[in-house]
Amino acid sequence: MTVLLRGKKAGLGALFGLCALPCAWATPLAAYTEEWPPYNYAEGKEVKGISTDILRAACAIAKLQCTFQVVPWARAYKTASHVPNTVVYTTARKPSREKEFLWVGPILPRTTWVYGNTAQTQSVRDFKDLAKIRIGVVREEAAQQDLEAVGVPPSAFTVQSSNADVLRTLTNGSVDAMVDTEVGMAWNLRNAGIAPSTVSKLMKLTDGGAYYFALNLNSDAALVKGLQAAIDKLRREGKIDAIQRQYIK
Repeated sequence: MTVLLRGKKAGLGALFGLCALPCAWATPLAAYTEEWPPYNYAEGKEVKGISTDILRAACAIAKLQCTFQVVPWARAYKTASHVPNTVVYTTARKPSREKEFLWVGPILPRTTWVYGNTAQTQSVRDFKDLAKIRIGVVREEAAQQDLEAVGVPPSAFTVQSSNADVLRTLTNGSVDAMVDTEVGMAWNLRNAGIAPSTVSKLMKLTDGGAYYFALNLNSDAALVKGLQAAIDKLRREGKIDAIQRQYIK
């Protein structure tokens, strides 16, 4: 059955209804991310990764022009906090961040672990022991907040600009521990040619959360709605899982 909508309001309603997915928006979306394989990383001049591919696919569905740039996490986060129509990813959605962004997702589950240099953390048994060791963290990432929430003092942190730098300091003994996901740690050890036995899983830090795309609060509302609709479509069709499988082999 065909329904004809009459009048100015009906016409606008039809337009916005149709543009939930297929219309091309004049406003581009600038995406900022960090070097955190396999979720987001640069390979030559191309930005790749699980989250990157999800966002790129969503932009294609929403007919949205998207640009991608890899920068240190603190810069990516600050840019998306201040510049309209920008997004920072892969971003943990936490109560402390809730009012800072418009959230599109969820895109991936979030479970993180504390990993230790096997030779240096054999005596670590619980969160209290973490206060006695050196922990590498990325500046302004959620992992630092999570560690502080379980009682780890800021004095225990050695701050770096990227996960690659943190992993390097962990494996060379400059720090004793770091936080990562199982997927992230396995990928990075394999690609760096580091034996898995070099690090040990000490304890689970967070569970039950999720990663999102975090957009500036002053971003175009229609853009945000279209991007969310595209993510929902990708999930319904099983394409988010398919993208993950391409990286997890």
